[in-house]
Amino acid sequence: MENLLTALPLGGLGEIGMNGLVISYQGRRLLVDCGVMFPDAMEASVDVVLPDLAFFDKHAESFGAMVLTHGHEDHIGAVPFVLRRAAMPIYASPFTLGLVERRLKEHGLLSRADLRVLEPSMRSDGPVVPPELPDFGLSFIRVTHSIPDAASLVIHTPKGVVFHTGDFKIDPEPMDDEHFDNEAFRDLGDQGVLLMLSDSTNAQVPGHTRSERETLKNIEDKITDWHGRVFITQFASNLHRLRGMEAIAERTGRRLCLVGRSLHSYTKVARDAHIPSIDPKRLVDIEHLHKLADNEVLVVMTGSQGEFRAALSWASRGEHRYIQFKKGDRILMSARFIPGNEAHIFDLVNNLSRLGTDVIHPLMAPIHTSGHARQDELRTMLELVRPQMFVPVHGTHAFLKAHRALAEDTGVHDTLLVENGHEFAADSDRGLFVVDEHPMDTCYFDGVHTGDADTLGLVDRKKLFFNGVVSAVVTLRGGGKAFRPLVQLQARGLFTDNDRLLTAAAAFVTEELIQLGPDRPPGEMEDWTSRLVRRYFRRKSERKPLVMVTVIKDKNP
Repeated sequence: MENLLTALPLGGLGEIGMNGLVISYQGRRLLVDCGVMFPDAMEASVDVVLPDLAFFDKHAESFGAMVLTHGHEDHIGAVPFVLRRAAMPIYASPFTLGLVERRLKEHGLLSRADLRVLEPSMRSDGPVVPPELPDFGLSFIRVTHSIPDAASLVIHTPKGVVFHTGDFKIDPEPMDDEHFDNEAFRDLGDQGVLLMLSDSTNAQVPGHTRSERETLKNIEDKITDWHGRVFITQFASNLHRLRGMEAIAERTGRRLCLVGRSLHSYTKVARDAHIPSIDPKRLVDIEHLHKLADNEVLVVMTGSQGEFRAALSWASRGEHRYIQFKKGDRILMSARFIPGNEAHIFDLVNNLSRLGTDVIHPLMAPIHTSGHARQDELRTMLELVRPQMFVPVHGTHAFLKAHRALAEDTGVHDTLLVENGHEFAADSDRGLFVVDEHPMDTCYFDGVHTGDADTLGLVDRKKLFFNGVVSAVVTLRGGGKAFRPLVQLQARGLFTDNDRLLTAAAAFVTEELIQLGPDRPPGEMEDWTSRLVRRYFRRKSERKPLVMVTVIKDKNP
């Protein structure tokens, strides 16, 4: 494959999150984005889900650079974990690099990092060519998204131009006045694009994504007509909306307060990167919030996804030091419900309702908008760029399939649907074709350790979650016909009918072990005890608990 230009998705295809793509040519590799995915209910014992880190261990020397299209965690969250295995320079916009710096500092890696600014604009003097990757020229084209400094990536290669949209939407009135660069995309199409890879998150949704300014107008309407305190929860990374909240506070005669560490962190990174942000001098400290009249209060809080440790959840449980919700408060949930979080979110909504608050969420009113393009915008991008070949990325299989159909409808006939681990080539003569399939093992970080499911014991954690655990201590007493083992059982997280099932299970195991006899080695006794306990509870309670067995030889029978 030395003379082929190939692309290998490490994550983000067939799933939402953990976006990462490897572009290869002549044995050298470029990593485009490096994200995490957040765990579902069955992975609740870990903090984040990571791409296959063993791939980076195996190919560390071949990576010449990493480029990040924007600063969301599903695009940058895995950077520290990858850099430990494969050192490479990182190219990104100033704000994105600021977020990466903060993350690397937390992991003690900042001093080892090589961070290089790539401004989101078409360069008149041509693309940036990393010294480590002389066959790749990199340039950004600015796009609108729900985080500042987002960009599409143009990769110039000897085989042709590869274009990666990154996450985008086409907002006609962006909050930061950094407009979607139609002319740059049209010029790119005029020059010729071999391969286009494009975000598919909203590929099944007709129409055009609502603008941020229209969304803020809807939010302001819900604030203007309310005379009590107003609390709003949103993604901390959406600084465009946060700046809008600052303006709304001024127009409605309220004082803005930020509650949640991540809100302060993002605004600080923005200021350091000279990105328009809120003025910290105009904020009211949470300690002084009680001094304001109710109609003067506007609080932005973290916790839009029902996170147990976030500010909104603390307050909903009456456990927040400074905020106690009361009748007459209005709470605006200005964030989408991430799939998998719905149960937590609606539990939170119910708890807030019980406190007498007025809760409004996006299913009730248009107080949130996506950062991702819908079908009309995806079609516009395709018509501007006019690629020779097209591969949809970022989304479930149904999203990818819908985006592929949209591309073919605009006249792109060389398209391909791939999955994570499927390395494919883009060749001007041969078209798109899969050249290799790499097994991809998901990795995890549990807050302390990094590893695969077996290394971190996630299989056993899931068994504990569903089936509970039984501890069995078997004391081997007597020999021959006098052999009578003592079996003692304890259980956690398992129905035992007030220990009656434990007593009966111990008797069952005892009789079975007697039949085995006293001459079995301790390891075999452990295996048999474990199997017998699981068999008993599978029959009696339809559960197969995790069983921990200790076998003791009684020295004084």
